[in-house]
Amino acid sequence: MSLQFEALTPHLWTAKCHGYAMNTGILHDSGHAALIDPALLPDEVEDVVAFCEGQQLKVETVVITHHHWDHILGAARFPGAHVVTHQAYVAQTALDLEHTRRSIGRFYEAEGVATAAPFDPPMPDQTVDHIVGLMVGGFRVQLVHTPGHARDHLSVYDPEATCLWAGDLLSDLEIPFVSDRLDAFERTLGMFAAMQVDLLVPGHGSLTRDVTEIRRRIEADRAYLSDLRARIEAVVLARGNVQAAVAACADMVFRNPGENAEAHVMNVEQVFLECDGSALATSRLGWAREL
Repeated sequence: MSLQFEALTPHLWTAKCHGYAMNTGILHDSGHAALIDPALLPDEVEDVVAFCEGQQLKVETVVITHHHWDHILGAARFPGAHVVTHQAYVAQTALDLEHTRRSIGRFYEAEGVATAAPFDPPMPDQTVDHIVGLMVGGFRVQLVHTPGHARDHLSVYDPEATCLWAGDLLSDLEIPFVSDRLDAFERTLGMFAAMQVDLLVPGHGSLTRDVTEIRRRIEADRAYLSDLRARIEAVVLARGNVQAAVAACADMVFRNPGENAEAHVMNVEQVFLECDGSALATSRLGWAREL
């Protein structure tokens, strides 16, 4: 078994995947289980299956935090489970389908995984919005709509353990990837700042129980987005173009600049399109460059 599972709370097991420092989760209670983003490689998904069988857990639910390709790979391995997504998931999946298939194809090829047919994203049995309770046996968590990185993004909050499964937010490796909208991302981080979180599990990167570190990640991401907004709004006010916006944001400070330099430029372009009402929405700028 390549995945090593760790019990973080009485109701949550996690494991870190081989690729992208990705975390995958198992919520459980009294023999019932709900998976969070089962991932990543086929043999790792089989490890999730084997672990649940070894723990005598029946997988009844799969929570997909959002439609991005690395978060949807494992759900089909659990055909008897109830798939839960945000309401916007189906539309976002359709918009990004070709990019999703290309990304998965490249990933599988690099990892030596044979594929026989184009990948079909899992479809939800239930869609949710705002804040919705999810029962796992007699245990209840909250599915919270947290857009900004993706329009359909969900986080999972356990109020009993004050544990936040943040999805693709609050990583110690990544900057905020503003592939949806800046204003939504700012609201999401503001909501996180008001929550009690004593255990943070990001979709990628290191989990932490250090409350000071949790607050630091939230405030660092808020400061990055605030600085991004201020600089780009100044460029727009001066009637500058997207190249001027990139230049204005070139000296911004952010985590892991070597790894995140290209993502930062895409953020600048994306936010420029959002702030400049005259910019063409169809421009291949920002995160649309990935599609």
